[in-house]
Amino acid sequence: MKSILPKIVATTVVAFSFSFSAVAQETDKRISQKSLSENGEPSLITFNEKSTYKGSDYEKVFKEQLALKDNQSFAKVKSESDREGFTHEKFQLYEQGIKVEFANYTLHSKNGKLESMNGEFYKIVNAKIKPSLSAQEAFNRAVAHTGAKKYLWDSPQDAAAMDYKKPKGELVFLPDMENQGVERITDKVRLAYKFDIYATNPLSRGDLYIDAVTGQALFYNATIKHLGENSHGKSKAAVKDNSSNSKMAIVSANAATRYSGTQTIETTLSGSSYILLDGTRGGGIQTYNSSRTATYPTTNFTDADNNWTAAEYNNTNKDNGALDAHWGAEMTYDYWSTVHGRNSFDNAGAKIKSYVHYNLIAAGYPDNNNAFWNGSVMTYGDGSGTGGFDILTAMDVAGHEIGHAVCTYTANLAYQKESGAMNEGFSDIWGACIEYRAAPTKGTWLVGEDIERRSGHAALRSMSDPNSEGQPDTYGGTYWKNVNCTPTNSNDYCGVHTNSGVLNHWFYILSVGKSGTNDIGSVYNVTGITIDKAAKIAYRLESVYLTANSTFANARTSGIQSAIDLYGAGSAEVIATTNAFYAVGVGAAYVGSGDTTPPSAPASLAASGTTGTTTNLTWTASTDNVAVTGYDVYQGTTLKGTATTTNYTVTGLTALTAYTFSVKAKDAAGNVSAASNTVNVTTLAAGVTYCASKGNSTADEKIGKVVFGTINNTSTGTAGYENFTAISSNAAQGTAYTITITPSWTATVYTEGYAVFIDYNQDGDFSDAGETVWTKATSKTTPVTGTITIPATATLGTTRLRVSMKYNGIPTSCEAFSYGQVEDYSVNITASGPVAITELVADASAVSSEFAIYPNPADKELNVSSLGKTGSTFKIINTLGQQVGSGQLSDNPIDVSKLNAGIYVIELNSGQKRVTKKFIKK
Repeated sequence: MKSILPKIVATTVVAFSFSFSAVAQETDKRISQKSLSENGEPSLITFNEKSTYKGSDYEKVFKEQLALKDNQSFAKVKSESDREGFTHEKFQLYEQGIKVEFANYTLHSKNGKLESMNGEFYKIVNAKIKPSLSAQEAFNRAVAHTGAKKYLWDSPQDAAAMDYKKPKGELVFLPDMENQGVERITDKVRLAYKFDIYATNPLSRGDLYIDAVTGQALFYNATIKHLGENSHGKSKAAVKDNSSNSKMAIVSANAATRYSGTQTIETTLSGSSYILLDGTRGGGIQTYNSSRTATYPTTNFTDADNNWTAAEYNNTNKDNGALDAHWGAEMTYDYWSTVHGRNSFDNAGAKIKSYVHYNLIAAGYPDNNNAFWNGSVMTYGDGSGTGGFDILTAMDVAGHEIGHAVCTYTANLAYQKESGAMNEGFSDIWGACIEYRAAPTKGTWLVGEDIERRSGHAALRSMSDPNSEGQPDTYGGTYWKNVNCTPTNSNDYCGVHTNSGVLNHWFYILSVGKSGTNDIGSVYNVTGITIDKAAKIAYRLESVYLTANSTFANARTSGIQSAIDLYGAGSAEVIATTNAFYAVGVGAAYVGSGDTTPPSAPASLAASGTTGTTTNLTWTASTDNVAVTGYDVYQGTTLKGTATTTNYTVTGLTALTAYTFSVKAKDAAGNVSAASNTVNVTTLAAGVTYCASKGNSTADEKIGKVVFGTINNTSTGTAGYENFTAISSNAAQGTAYTITITPSWTATVYTEGYAVFIDYNQDGDFSDAGETVWTKATSKTTPVTGTITIPATATLGTTRLRVSMKYNGIPTSCEAFSYGQVEDYSVNITASGPVAITELVADASAVSSEFAIYPNPADKELNVSSLGKTGSTFKIINTLGQQVGSGQLSDNPIDVSKLNAGIYVIELNSGQKRVTKKFIKK
């Protein structure tokens, strides 16, 4: 985890359809794609058929593509070939002869032709190369900063087992690690001494960088990688390893493991006993017994007949956990060898050593609920059982920890912020892959499910549902840890074990597929490509393209390139890789010229919270064969706005006006869905704002249910005020309605008082005569009922209905009281009785011809003539009795263009006469 964000900073200069936004035209016609890192330097360049670069042209390439200065140089540090026919040559940057830490660049060639290049590069200006402190002075600062009681160099035997020596300090240039991931104007570096500090009490190991001028501790890159952040007698037949002095034979054996049943393992006959040493894989796999000490002795687990049974090893010491550790290390080696062609974690046959029964408490930890890779060996705690973990030797734990070693020898992702989160994520990925291959009946997508003993937890982490264990499944989404911090052990180096959920979920989606809406509102639909193909892409991403300080944005760029290398541009695998990153909130969806499938139509469009000028629209998300990228909101046939989520607030509306809205979905290829259902909205009178009223506590009583007209709402909300104005009922002038309120008590039944208010004149208060429409004195009755008659003078249209329940008193309309609850609803006042489709005359003495309306049917305008217009008003009412328009008559026609097609009634009122006529809107 290495960036600062939650914004993702990545720039691409030239982009393919699968990739990123183009920001400038690249003048070098040999380049098909160039991605820039946060400091503006190229992080990935791919070349096209016009390029004549050869893999051997590295000096020319670095000069031309990176503008390498005379005082800078690259030295080759590694060259590897893969199964796809690529050769990968990694180079280290030096400034004035001093190594620039993390600044590696790799050239990728095929058949001698340079295909691409990627890495970290820094344009360094005026760097001072003379230290003010000696290496010894800097070392003293490093020890003081660490503040441990004991160090590994104090125990020569353990240090030799780890092949560790007291550090002398290496002079390097260190990039600005504090601001990794934010846009930097300069490539600032600090001259520093680098020390590999291994403390044994309290336990820690990492590279500590001390400023060679000021002595300040600049950065700590943890080497010990734990399974999780703060994861919550003598063993059988423990003997010293005398294998080097004994005649040895490698044989197969049955082992009754603790977590995976009886499995075949390789052991070695040493003298008269068999030990957990496999000499058939690489440089060997050996499992030792730390015997509940915080040391690394050469003490073996032994068996007399090479039949490692449960009767012997399933004991109170949990010795059968050592069999899991041994078998897990063997299966991990086999996975890397068979699937990825890798010879142990370093690709050079390194021996895999595991130490079981390590005492973390003696090493300064609060409990034994952890396992870790310490930079040299695997180390397993015994766990604490109930409330924590069982012995931590499960297969996916072994795969996870050895995966950290693989990362060290490939991307070497710095253990902080985004790069550290991906370091943890890749280890979870490899644990899942190894478990899937060796034990497919286990929970592939759960991490540590075998060892989990905490109540309420299925596992330590879930790759299929990271949120279930407190991890984010979306970049910057729920549970995301802000990485704009100074990394320390106490903040888990800015959340490396938390934010790893994003990469975990990407891999899960890429493997099995998924559709849905992520935390930032992006709607996605990813077709899985199988765990085997996803693993090949992930391994190429980690081993070929990522560098120490890579971000999630870099991972997206390189992940797509990895899929292209393996499966070809425009392939289903490239599409899935791109869209899986989109699904977890990293980058855009795939854009391909061949996609002609539109998204499904949005459904269940609804409006709520309508005011005089705004309304809130919500709908059900659409689905697409690739990904939904947004929604267009229409007011009638006019595009009103766009949304990336399934809600939109319409603004700029006119009071007391009818509107119709619909929504269409669109995808990255420009395909547009059919329209959603339409929703009709009539805005309220202008400037209507209601006073606040609430109960301060609903712990003992609240409103359980309200029934009025067609409102029939059972409320489970526990807030003192609940806004249910999206729920409404028609109520006709002059008509009586029953209201029923059901109280809800937690335990004791209390006396409650009630009041109901309706804003009949729609002026934004309940203080006018008659607007307190019903009250009920305090009682324990349930439910309570009353009758409300809508007055003939009530203004037509939508208004507010407020229901209040107060402990031991009758509430007022704008009161905040101690106990109880207030709920607001909407009520649509309609004209009395059904609206006739014949001409209506309210005043029998009035001659209807005194008012003339034309044209009828009307399209955009309706004219009214005769009977002196001065002082006359009009109202327009639809067939549901809803007022959809009003105003003052003038010589100008009435604008009816916004009305839906249908039959309406216009009421014309001169003050003395009121005439109602019908008209038709085309």
